[in-house]
Amino acid sequence: MPHALIILFGDQAAAWRAYDENLPPGAPRIALVDTYCDEKAEAILAAETLGQALHGVRLDTPASRRGSFEDIIREVRWELDLRGFGHVGIYVSGSLDEDNIPALRQAGADGFGVGTHLANAPTVDFALDVLDLDGRPAAKRGKFSGRKQVYRCPTCPTFLCRPRGEAAPSCPDCAQDMEPQLRRFIEGGRLVQPIPQACDSRTRAREQLSRVSLEAPTTG
Repeated sequence: MPHALIILFGDQAAAWRAYDENLPPGAPRIALVDTYCDEKAEAILAAETLGQALHGVRLDTPASRRGSFEDIIREVRWELDLRGFGHVGIYVSGSLDEDNIPALRQAGADGFGVGTHLANAPTVDFALDVLDLDGRPAAKRGKFSGRKQVYRCPTCPTFLCRPRGEAAPSCPDCAQDMEPQLRRFIEGGRLVQPIPQACDSRTRAREQLSRVSLEAPTTG
């Protein structure tokens, strides 16, 4: 169950019920419980919504917001057991690897969703999230909702992210007008402007190298 499902429904309980109604009878129902509210609150709501049909809850809280993941797991386990939902397992995901899984298992996690660290090759960790529904801001916890534009100063170059539709800002470092960076190339499945050639992108990147430093900042 992705966060996008719950965001598109706009209501956790409605999404969980639709998930239960459309999943094959023999498939375990594992509800995602960290989209809008505290993990404990959503876990209790999911258990009360699906009752005995609920096989487990999944916590996918990113490290940047979760504090102690082990403590969250213990808290969810306690609250579920206290309300008679001992049959509901706890499944966790989000930047899991061989170093943190043992502690999470000891805290009470029953299953693990490993993705980014499944291989030992270096990774670039990123996510694609629903942030806008037909012009209405919508996002899960930890994300800035709404459509955005990215601006860059042509001199520094400093980057800023602002809500789309706002006037272009001035650079906070040199006060120069900043330039929008997001451009639409495909609309309705059709190309609306030529795609830059690789050689042109390389030339542009080389021209910009003189304005950035690859040295690590020093601390006094």
